[in-house]
Amino acid sequence: MFRTAITSEPMMGGVHYWEIHADSRTENELKIGVTMKNQFHYDTSFSDYEFGFAYYGLGQLRHGSNSIGAPYGKKFKNSGVLGCCLDMNNGTLSFGMNGEFWGIAYKSDTLKKGPAYVAVSLLHHAGCTIVSGKPVPSYFKI
Repeated sequence: MFRTAITSEPMMGGVHYWEIHADSRTENELKIGVTMKNQFHYDTSFSDYEFGFAYYGLGQLRHGSNSIGAPYGKKFKNSGVLGCCLDMNNGTLSFGMNGEFWGIAYKSDTLKKGPAYVAVSLLHHAGCTIVSGKPVPSYFKI
């Protein structure tokens, strides 16, 4: 069963970048992205709902589904640094890993409207570190 953690402070506009630093003890893939709501069952993945937009560490996207998503990026589990960029001016959410930009994962008017919260869903034994407040790296083409 996935369990979700979100930030307490919402993003309300502009461009936001954060990184997910993998935890070597993580046994299963993570779901990483944003949720546009902070009131839901945290014992589910935020991306199971229409208000959640996620990259799933199997190399897929998840939005409004717990089992179906388009292929995207590469696998991410227990090593590496995943960069995440929410551009609320243009309504896009993008990801990249270890200096490689994967392109825009989502483009939606919903992503232009706050509040938006950074979200991570973990399965079984898993963990990560979220690092925020960094500038968008040059390899992100936003």
